[in-house]
Amino acid sequence: MILLLQILQIGNANFGYVMAKELRKKGIESDLLISKQIISGRDASINDPRSHDNEIDSYPEWVHFAPINNRTKFFEITKIMKKYDIIHAYNATPIHAMFSKIPYIAQSGGDDLRIKAFEKSITGYLLKRSYKKADQFVYVWPIHKPLVEKLGIKNPLYLPRIWEPQNFKKNKQDFPEQNKLTIFLPTAEIWETKGNDKFLQAFVKLCKEKYNIKLFFVDWGPDSEKAKELLNIPSVKDKVEIIQGPISREKMSEYMGRSDLLIDQFNSGSFTRMAIEAFKFGIPIMINIDEDIHKELHGESPPVVNVKTSDEIYKELKDLINSKDKLQRISNDAKIWYEKHYQLEKTLVKYIEIYKRILK
Repeated sequence: MILLLQILQIGNANFGYVMAKELRKKGIESDLLISKQIISGRDASINDPRSHDNEIDSYPEWVHFAPINNRTKFFEITKIMKKYDIIHAYNATPIHAMFSKIPYIAQSGGDDLRIKAFEKSITGYLLKRSYKKADQFVYVWPIHKPLVEKLGIKNPLYLPRIWEPQNFKKNKQDFPEQNKLTIFLPTAEIWETKGNDKFLQAFVKLCKEKYNIKLFFVDWGPDSEKAKELLNIPSVKDKVEIIQGPISREKMSEYMGRSDLLIDQFNSGSFTRMAIEAFKFGIPIMINIDEDIHKELHGESPPVVNVKTSDEIYKELKDLINSKDKLQRISNDAKIWYEKHYQLEKTLVKYIEIYKRILK
């Protein structure tokens, strides 16, 4: 399957990298253009391709850097775009693509759609307009469907968020302790949007009641200090291992392998990228999801422990302490669900079909 064209992935360091790499495997020329800002600082372990691709030590020749977020360099970026046949634009770069006059896909990922596109600002106006002008608009999280409808986008397409899971292989030395419930909380502590505090309240209550549980807590996010205060009491702190975060893909894989249950988020109604990794790995997930939207877009709801309030979390955790058979069933179903809905090859083929259609 060879398309004689050049595609630019721009504005997303991890999704864009995976797309460009996989397209090149199929003989399709695809480059990645990102800013150095997105792969530096504390979040480098999440965004830098070198941290999640075991096959590279340095950037391939098709990874390029430019000051994408610098407004004074706006037309330098659109000039670069003109060298390509199709632009696959992420985050705010659909605005650049719109001005380049090159056919483009506008793909939303998170706050760009949830917040920026609704702002009463020049950027908000242009981003919303670039979504509507795109040859194809793609969103990758089910919970964003109502936002897409609210914006009045005429050609939306939902495609599952792809991710290359090469790091996620169970190591023989990694396994949960048999006689206790081991829980992994890698999600950033952002209580207003993620609701992590609900889980922490339930966990503390179980610790005070002397249940045999353990928590791997990743220390990151604006509410992390408050979380650590909550966990730093005599009946709780001995059951908690604090891990400096954010953590690398390898560390994520290691702690998933040592855990019975992964905690995601409870306020948004959908899961995050790390949940996709957990599905692949077969780690049961505790989360709150909107089952109706997931059934509409996937045909079925994902196999998770679906809870919303602190009381519901407490009751389910209490039940799971003595129900490792239930966790094993969820684990098996999660792997099947991943292969059915998030298998990389299936989604990649759908993107290639979009590229073909855009050029006709």
